[in-house]
Amino acid sequence: MPQALPYIGTAIAAKQAFDPKTGKQTVSQTIDPAQMAMYEDLYRRSKGIAAQPFVPYTGPRVAGFSPDQLRAFEATRGLFETGMQFDPLTDIRGIAEAPIPSLLSTDISAYQSPFQQQVIDQTMADIQRQADIARGFSQDQAIGAGAFGGSRSAILEAESQRPFIEQMARTSAGLRQAGFEQAQRAAESDIARQMRGREFQAGLLGGISAEQQRRLGMLGGIGTQQQALQQRALDVPYGEFQRALAYPQQQLGLLAQGVSAQPQLMGKTAAYQPSSLEGVTSALNILSQPFMESGFQNLFGGGGSSGGGSTPMRSA
Repeated sequence: MPQALPYIGTAIAAKQAFDPKTGKQTVSQTIDPAQMAMYEDLYRRSKGIAAQPFVPYTGPRVAGFSPDQLRAFEATRGLFETGMQFDPLTDIRGIAEAPIPSLLSTDISAYQSPFQQQVIDQTMADIQRQADIARGFSQDQAIGAGAFGGSRSAILEAESQRPFIEQMARTSAGLRQAGFEQAQRAAESDIARQMRGREFQAGLLGGISAEQQRRLGMLGGIGTQQQALQQRALDVPYGEFQRALAYPQQQLGLLAQGVSAQPQLMGKTAAYQPSSLEGVTSALNILSQPFMESGFQNLFGGGGSSGGGSTPMRSA
């Protein structure tokens, strides 16, 4: 039984840290004053920064065109004006709508040599001269034979003229055929020349149209540059407007950072559940405090010299 005293005393001492009426314990936490001073200084600085007014930038931020660029713009505009004075599409349409020349619609006689008939006449005259010589020779033969002026003489004369008549016919037809073929070749050559001329004209007109389109693109490039400069001039004040709208949120964020850096005082309450032995000792401690201070000492041993009421135990 004396061995139970240290355990009871320990339980009573442990309970002294708790409220015996509620059985709960409240724990409070504090912050180092030096650290708290640093947090407060940081918050004050954050408030000062957040209170600064918005200062927009008022200096120039968009560079204008240089004098050389402006001169290039004017020169390009002049090229455009001069290039657009001629309409190549009208001529190209005229070439496309023109009928294609052909031999069927071509006057071949216009390509024949104007000296063709003279050549034929001169050739016929030469043949006729040969025919006359042959006729005279046949007449001489008829005279020598004593048959001049008769039928025999006529037959001899006719036979002498027949080759020349045939030659004259062949030669005349050949010369006329050669003249026609020459005229036909000249007409075909002229038609080919006309087609090449049309292609050349169409190429020139197409080149003019391409040059006009190039100059139009150059003028459009000028407009694009000028529009980009104007847009940039509009974007700069709009950007400052956006910065002014975002400035309060930015300053509030700085202040929020300062506030979030400050620690918070925290309190914590923990429930306490006493054990059964601790409940008994707590009841003894509350109800029998005077008795425990005096009577327990006499009961379990200690003092008793008055005499006589106790009988020592004997071992068996």
